[in-house]
Amino acid sequence: MRENRVLDVDGHIDRMVASSGWPRTAFLPLYENLLRAAAASPGWSFPLVTLREGQLTYKLRPLSPDALRTTVTVWTPEEPDSRRVPWHKGPEFPLQTSLQRQAKSHGAEEALMIGADGILREGAYSSVVHWVDGALVVSSAPQRLPSVTESAVVRAAISSGYPVMRRPCGPREVRAADEVWTLSSLHGIRVVTAWDGEPVSEAGIAAEFREHLQTFEQDVAMWLVASPSTASPEQREAREYKDGK
Repeated sequence: MRENRVLDVDGHIDRMVASSGWPRTAFLPLYENLLRAAAASPGWSFPLVTLREGQLTYKLRPLSPDALRTTVTVWTPEEPDSRRVPWHKGPEFPLQTSLQRQAKSHGAEEALMIGADGILREGAYSSVVHWVDGALVVSSAPQRLPSVTESAVVRAAISSGYPVMRRPCGPREVRAADEVWTLSSLHGIRVVTAWDGEPVSEAGIAAEFREHLQTFEQDVAMWLVASPSTASPEQREAREYKDGK
């Protein structure tokens, strides 16, 4: 959250719904309370919502903009991705954190998750996409976490007329791309500048898309006004029409 603006609140809720099997209505009161608390604390934050043993909780976690980066260096572990439920956010955190620490011991900032089939899945705490001949290429590997930021980048590419391709990609193909990004809700778009200590190409595409993502951000106050728990019947109807529901 940047000064009471956040990228795709509903996307985060939808991912929690899909992962938990709980109805959307079970999450709305918590997210409303979280956003009200955040709106009362101006500045930047990186909220954490947790569902553990049937209990929903949140932390605001104040954030300094100085902690954010626009570039990243990545490292490839020798062992393949061993996560059992990569499409659920949370259960694999100990493994992901361990890999990220190993990456730092190798002079990098992010570890890459590559399956036993040789297909690049994602970063330890990020999605990975790349650009080839003006087209955005997104991994079609199923063994990865649905990414809210990646979805926003895909929407931005389509709305701007860029081709978007989805296919399984090996690390050799990705590292040879015109530009490689890691995507996360924390940093947004980070351009990969080095991979296992070797430089990676940069095509200067990221700046345009960072601007796109900012235009997609939602004002917290406006989201709260339109939230199903607080909106008037007319507002709910307008929102449902807009969402195609």
